[in-house]
Amino acid sequence: MEDVKEILVKSIKGIKGYFKAELKLAALTFILLCIGFFIIGIDYWGIKALGVAVVDIIPILGSGIIMIPWALVHFLIGNTTIAWQLGLVYIIVTVIRQIAEPFVTGREIGVRPLYTFISTVVCMLVFGPFGALISAVVAIVIKAIYEVKMIRKSEYNDWEN
Repeated sequence: MEDVKEILVKSIKGIKGYFKAELKLAALTFILLCIGFFIIGIDYWGIKALGVAVVDIIPILGSGIIMIPWALVHFLIGNTTIAWQLGLVYIIVTVIRQIAEPFVTGREIGVRPLYTFISTVVCMLVFGPFGALISAVVAIVIKAIYEVKMIRKSEYNDWEN
């Protein structure tokens, strides 16, 4: 029972770290969007960047739920320059976020970036899109179980010697 409690405590700590990582990634997205929107001359660039960055916290959908339709509308009404610029800003933000995400998330939850990435891939293969939502929690719980087992094993070995 003590092990379960310890796993739960470690898991909660990891989940808090995950939310901290998401806030850092949203801040990164906000900064990148501010720069991009300012360069291409979007009115109220800071407010719009903030809105897109907040939506970017939503797993899977992210900023694309706003940026893609926004670019498409401009393309359809004939503002092709703005459409391509918005598309380019979206691609740049997405690529940088995808590169940064395993490192930031891994550091905050205490899991190596490679393991975070593997957890995401495996969870998406097993659970589909829902897997992307739960992959960080799965990695956190597995890490907590592993740590508790290693502590118990170490205590057992110390006791045996």
